Formats: sequence, structure tokens, C-alpha cells
Amino acid sequence: MVFKYSVGLFLDLYELTMAQVYFEKELFGKAVFSLFIRTRPKNRPFFLFAGLDPFLKLLKNFKFKEKDLEYLESLKIFKKKFLDYLKNFSFKGSIRCIPEGTIFFEGEPICEVESDLISAQIIETLIINSLHIETLIATKALLCVMEAKNIPLFDFSARRTHGICSSLHVARASYIAGFSGTSNVLAGKLWNIPVVGTMAHSFVEVFPSEEEAFKAFSKTYPDRTILLIDTYNTIKATQKIIALKDFFKENAISLKGVRIDSGNLAELSKEVRKLLDKGSLKNVQIFLSGSLDEKEIKKLLKMNIPVSSFGVGTKMGVSEDCPYFEMGYKLVEYDGKPRFKLSPKKELLPGAKSLYRVWNEEDKFLFDLIALKDEKVDLSHYPKSDNLLKLVYKNNKILYSEDLEVIRNRVKNELKRNYKKQIKISKNIKKIFRSLKYKFS
Repeated sequence: MVFKYSVGLFLDLYELTMAQVYFEKELFGKAVFSLFIRTRPKNRPFFLFAGLDPFLKLLKNFKFKEKDLEYLESLKIFKKKFLDYLKNFSFKGSIRCIPEGTIFFEGEPICEVESDLISAQIIETLIINSLHIETLIATKALLCVMEAKNIPLFDFSARRTHGICSSLHVARASYIAGFSGTSNVLAGKLWNIPVVGTMAHSFVEVFPSEEEAFKAFSKTYPDRTILLIDTYNTIKATQKIIALKDFFKENAISLKGVRIDSGNLAELSKEVRKLLDKGSLKNVQIFLSGSLDEKEIKKLLKMNIPVSSFGVGTKMGVSEDCPYFEMGYKLVEYDGKPRFKLSPKKELLPGAKSLYRVWNEEDKFLFDLIALKDEKVDLSHYPKSDNLLKLVYKNNKILYSEDLEVIRNRVKNELKRNYKKQIKISKNIKKIFRSLKYKFS
């Protein structure tokens, strides 16, 4: 991940102001914070977890450099003893997390952080920011994949995502969800994601005619020629390509496809397909792009359009119809005692937890069970179950590492399991919640 600045200063100020009070009061007891999404938007049947690997790598480098401490000192808020404490700070606690590429629901613990109070509190902004962006995009991208019905999708969003780092997260998250590649070259280098690209309208405009633009591009890339045909008139451009058939043959050019990026994609793609077939170019594929997401893809495929792949950009890259999730990171245990909150519509289940997933004989999803971390749970009468929260970080060591292809395969398997929200909460958690609610109400 490209991150030019010190990771240690990527936090909200109140994390440091609280930490200084904890330091002065010697509140160094073990704290457990739980990460979850509070509510689920109506247009999201579930969530897809992503972003863990980038987060853990940032966490390992979460330290305060000399210039960071000088800046904090200049704020005239922090005392020397506390700044001296930050000099040697690194996160040495433990983190349990569900694997990337796992489907989950609102209210479920997807990450649990156990450490001294200051360490656990001080990474709040980093963990939410890192895991929110990729989970947000992976979820949106998965909906696109589901509607595309095995038609390849490519991430074209980099130019309109919210910053360089965001564009990289989008490329990674969409690839995890099942996209076939990205236009983002840096993302391709960082994670070995296949990179794709054709040409822009400006390329066509530079040449005196479309024919000359098509000839120039195809001669330079004879083995991977895809021509953009909607700069002036999509139908006339198709006719020009048919007229260049002999030119392609004489120059050993393999015309892979044409791309349509504007206009009525359904009507144009059907008309272009007819013309190409009639012009003995049946092997030339049609690639569609332009303001696409799962809803547009569904509409297009309902019209039985001839399409070989889709380029999906802005609407996926910024999760246009749902630009954020209510992801929270809350204290659930301190110094061995359960903690919680009673804020209206933000009530919180207390205690360190486990998240068990249960499947039937056909490997289909049955339900999730939220239980206390050390609670004995008997699921032996079900065909298959697993505690999804795995240890991924401990004592400054990253214990999680998965190839993106492994994560992509997990997503494919997840889609076969018919996920519909079904969450059970253990009696012990309910009992603790009721007793605490009675005490503090």
C-alpha cells in the first residue's frame, strides 16, 4: 500500500487525549474492543469482509517517529512523560478476525482486539478506516458479480475514487469479490491483479479520422486490439472496422473486440453484433462500459444483449448507492469485566466473543451463533460448524497471510451456501446484558 506519511499519526485526536488520561491514571488493564457493522442497508443482503491483510501491515508499522512526537508536543496538549511513553509504542496485543472473503451480517463481531487499554484504543481509527473501505467495496462488487452471471467484470474506477489509496483498496476488494482485473496499474503491481485497458476517446480525436486511429492502435498492439467505437457514431464506426477487415488480415492483427461506452448500450450492442456477424467478424467480442453497477447490469442482461465483458467504474468504486456502513469499534470488556452501552439504537452486547457458523449436510448456511469467547458451546449435533474468529496478530507478529486467489475461491464457495440472515445469541450473553442493563438503566 502506498502510504507516504507516518502511520502513527493516523488517528483521531481524542484517542490520544483519552490515552493520556489512561496513562496518568495507570489504567493499563486488558481491554477487549469489538468491530462490527451496526445496521444493514436494505440494498445489501449481507456484507463481504475484506481489507485484513493491508490493515495488519499498516498496524505493524504503527509507531510514532521523532517528527511525529515533535508535532504532538507543538500542540501544547501532551505532557513529556506521555510523549516519552509514545516513543516506544507498538501494538503488542492480539487480534482475532474472520477470514477475508467471508460473508457476514450486521451486529456480528468481525474483529476482536485484546490488548492493554491504551493500545486497543489508539488503533480505533486505523482499524475502522482500513477494514471499512474494502468491506464496503467488496460487498458492492460482489453484487455486480452475482448479477453478471459469469460474464467477466473489470474495475475501471480509479479516476473517480476518493484518492490514490482508496483506488488501490477498490481494485483489491473488487478482485477479491470476483472481478477479473483492473485498469489500475499500481494495484496490478502490488497484488498481481491482471491489468486491462483499451483507449480513450481523446486517442480517436487526435487522428484525422477514426480509420487512422484504429489502424495506428491495432498495428502497435496486434495481439490485443480492442477498439473504442462510440466517439462519433457507434454504427458508422462499426462499419469502418468491417471495411478494415483486409487491413487486419494483411498485418496479422487479431481484433479481439470493440468497446461501447455511451448511448443506449442495449440497442447499440445488438445492432453492432448484427453488423459484425454479417461482416464476417463473428469472433469480435463486445465490451460494454459507462455508469454500470449491479442494477444496470441486471437490466441489460434481461434484454438478452450480446456482451463478452463489462467495465465497471464510478458507481462501484464509490459504492454510489450506499457510500458507507455504520462500522463501529466498541469496548466490550475491561479488566476482566464485561462492558457495554445503552445508547438508543446503539445498544451493545457485552464481553469478548466467538462467532460460530453452522452449515447443513449440503454445506448450506443454517445460522450464526454469537457466544462468549470462553463459553462452552455444543454444536456437535450439527453436520459442520466453525468459530470464524481466528487469531491473526499477536505480540507484534502478523499470523495471517492468504493469497488473493485463495480468498477469491472462498468467495465463490460462500456464494453456494445460500446466505440469509439467521443470527442466534447465547443465553450467557443475554443474561449478562440483562443484568448490566438493570444495573445502569
